[in-house]
Amino acid sequence: MPTSYIGRVAAALSLALAFATGASAQEAWPTKPIRLIVPFAAGGPSDVVARNVAAALTKDLGQQVIVDNKPGAGASLGVAIAARAPADGYTLLLGHSASISATAQMRKVSYDPRTDLVPIATFAANFTLLVARKDFPANNVAELKAIALKMPNTVSCGTAGPGSGGHMACELFAELLGVKLLMVHYKGSSEAQVDLLGGRIDLGFDPSALPRVKEGALKVLATRSEGGKRFAGLPDIPSFAEQGLPDMTDELWFGLLAPAGTPAAIVQRVAAVAKSFVGAPDTAAKLMTYSLYPIYIGPDELKARMEKDWVFFGNLIGRHNLRLD
Repeated sequence: MPTSYIGRVAAALSLALAFATGASAQEAWPTKPIRLIVPFAAGGPSDVVARNVAAALTKDLGQQVIVDNKPGAGASLGVAIAARAPADGYTLLLGHSASISATAQMRKVSYDPRTDLVPIATFAANFTLLVARKDFPANNVAELKAIALKMPNTVSCGTAGPGSGGHMACELFAELLGVKLLMVHYKGSSEAQVDLLGGRIDLGFDPSALPRVKEGALKVLATRSEGGKRFAGLPDIPSFAEQGLPDMTDELWFGLLAPAGTPAAIVQRVAAVAKSFVGAPDTAAKLMTYSLYPIYIGPDELKARMEKDWVFFGNLIGRHNLRLD
């Protein structure tokens, strides 16, 4: 038998074995703990929802899903770590629309979220709360506008850092209102909330502040819920639309992503867990505490949403020259 023929047969058998081994490995996944990278500090809304999702994944997959907080550089540090990780299903990323699409256009980063990450699914989105220190002289958008027009760059808006969802919301709000606000950036939303409670800053877009609002430690000037309606948790507070700002939204989706190249079977399995989490009877109550509501968007739809977000945030960043590098 010709040597070349034997070589071809051996190569074919080797390829078939490799394919079978790879398929078997995917079927067996997961066989060890999974790391869920959260590019934000512990204690904020992203961290809290990540731990709820990690618990759901752990229960369904039969392997521990470990939350690994990697804050810094407007979330780009943690996102870069996830983007460079092996595409074997053992690294997942908790992201939201601003951390994926805005930060990457504001900073020089080592990744392109559109090509280096694969979207899996969303499990939550946020209500909008414009909160103010309790002794802030304005009680609604019109009164805030009057103050900001008289004192440009004096009314301060705290954010979780450049490129964060809160930052994008502050910039959009100021643009729609036609005023200049002083942006004050922190390393996370929990730090911004501390200074808001202490009266050291004036405003913030922070859905996790709802418990402090109900305690009377902070007040709300405007809200937005699904479809631009009033937030059901604070039914007496007028929405942005009712106060003349129908285009005001900082709705952020919270979802799971993975390094590009992660096997489709693994992506679909994790997406199925996210869908089950969204549909669980107690999920809405858990998320409401942080002014979030459950929403499932699958891999293909999430990819389209990311492309839309890329354009929206890119235009906002360009109009205000918000690039840091």
